[in-house]
Amino acid sequence: MVYTFTKTERNNLKASTFETKSLLFLASSNKKYKDISVLTIDCFNDVAGMSDTEELWDVQAKGEKNLTPMKIGKYLITLYENHMSEFSEFYKEFIFFMPKLEERYLFDSSLSSYGFDNFKDEYQDKITQGLLSVCSSKQHVMDDFFKKVLFVEDRTNESTYIKGIMKFKSSKLNDQNFYSEMFKEIRDKQTVLKNSYIENTQVARPKEVLKLARHLTSQDLQVFVLNRLVGGDIFSKRNSIPLSYSSFVNGLDDEEIEDHIFKQNASLSKAFFDKSNQKNFWKLFESIFLSFSEDSRKKVSQVINELDEKLIERTEHMDMDSTRFLVAIVRDGLIIEN
Repeated sequence: MVYTFTKTERNNLKASTFETKSLLFLASSNKKYKDISVLTIDCFNDVAGMSDTEELWDVQAKGEKNLTPMKIGKYLITLYENHMSEFSEFYKEFIFFMPKLEERYLFDSSLSSYGFDNFKDEYQDKITQGLLSVCSSKQHVMDDFFKKVLFVEDRTNESTYIKGIMKFKSSKLNDQNFYSEMFKEIRDKQTVLKNSYIENTQVARPKEVLKLARHLTSQDLQVFVLNRLVGGDIFSKRNSIPLSYSSFVNGLDDEEIEDHIFKQNASLSKAFFDKSNQKNFWKLFESIFLSFSEDSRKKVSQVINELDEKLIERTEHMDMDSTRFLVAIVRDGLIIEN
């Protein structure tokens, strides 16, 4: 069994906005894609999500306006080729990510994502004809493929996709520029990852794609958002003391302070990167962030007093010290940002 990477893009000056939207669609908090841990860029397709067990969600993104069913059929070729490839057994779903279609093509135009059967019969035929025109398969061979295709219409703006990878919503974050800048940064990261040459490279298992360094992890994106929210590196391995935390290490000598700060940084990392604990970590972060949204200069002790102690207890690897440390990091970041 071997998979060969072909038709990859090189020296692309700017990853398309549409491909970045499709990336964030897979990285969203949608339970359907909760098992995706790695997002590959321009390897299996424009974007592909991969789970720890090597299941694949394959995405072809087409931002072309006024798509017709015949064109859609032709553009499905890369998804279909993967369905027919040596890696067929790994593909869990094929996603065609596109702009909103004309309502006349569909039975139910209110849906933003749907299967092949939502196309009216005459347009199902057009899609099939389009695909047949660019491959040599027989129509009956395509039936299983169409059952695994999800058509997704892009009906939202950039900020909505960014919010999809955040685990909470805040009324403080209504500034569209805030989301727009984050979206551009992610798009730029995507561009950089596409610049390496992998044409005709072969892999024997999906996980071998990681050696090509053309991927982001779901956690990469969540950490990116957290860092933008606090205006700094929340998981810094440096031994620096957050200014707002300095009063909590009074009386300790230099060596004790170094050990203490190392311990708090380690606790934060363990709490966030423990997948079974992420939900509780985000809830704790949300409570802290929302408290500061009322007044970014609140004292650390004020915020701690407002937190639910049971929430801290439910957050594995966190105790009162590490929670104060997290509050101090958030406070310092928000003060600098404002």
